[in-house]
Amino acid sequence: MKKRKFLTLAFLLYLAVSAIGQEIPDGYNPFVPANLDDPLKLTVAPVVESSYHRYSVIGDRKYTDPSTFVWYVENGTMGTYDPENDVWTPIKTLTLGAGEYFEKLGENVGGSQNSSEIWIRWNDDTGGRTGYIAVYERSADQCIISDMITGFKHNILLPPEMWFAEGTREECSDQTYAVTVQFNQLNTDSYPYTFTFSYPGNDGIYIQDSYTLQSTDLTSSLQYTFDLQAVQDLTYGTDETYAITLLELRDKFGSQGKIAPLGATAGQYDKVNITILHLPRTEGMTMD
Repeated sequence: MKKRKFLTLAFLLYLAVSAIGQEIPDGYNPFVPANLDDPLKLTVAPVVESSYHRYSVIGDRKYTDPSTFVWYVENGTMGTYDPENDVWTPIKTLTLGAGEYFEKLGENVGGSQNSSEIWIRWNDDTGGRTGYIAVYERSADQCIISDMITGFKHNILLPPEMWFAEGTREECSDQTYAVTVQFNQLNTDSYPYTFTFSYPGNDGIYIQDSYTLQSTDLTSSLQYTFDLQAVQDLTYGTDETYAITLLELRDKFGSQGKIAPLGATAGQYDKVNITILHLPRTEGMTMD
């Protein structure tokens, strides 16, 4: 009787395991709309177009043999990113349904054995305003839990924008002058923003510089004004012409901003052509 009870228990346990885990079938694809749009499986959160984000997942810790993690992305590009040196290296992926997938063996990530991570650059010339990043785990014995995925569903926001509201201006030589830039599409979670520009130094030689902005640095209309050093009167009697040029705008996630996206016809300029006017050289008064 005891032996029969033991066999019955073992059989029921086998059925329970078979119900939640199975060997991966040919052509298996858990990344279907019913799973990708399930908020219990994928967390909903916004990201900015062209931004870089790192995703990580902790797998089964009970086995010494690492699992294989199958990563899936739609409207994004998989790769590795070095934030310090701003180096992006895309990964060669395979097509699966509406997106792409990449298989990666589990490793030690942040002290967690049998884990995995990957970088995604969102909407990297892929089009679309909804992005998906999801992953499932396959054991070393090729077993899976059917449709058990985890990840994020993203609303892909428009990238930041900046421009000059004027295209030309005049300044007297040897005097400090201020310029104002206008911003748009700034995201609260993306600060600080950094913009890079070039301008003439006091000797007329061009300098490249950058400013890092917090939300408190901007006016209520999203403008920022900063001073530039004076350009000296280099050729007496001649007015010199230079340009202040916006080069790049990035947020803390590396999203590539757009410079004067609507152009001069909409009052947006990527540069200010500035004329440095000759400074009169008044000599001392004399008296007879």
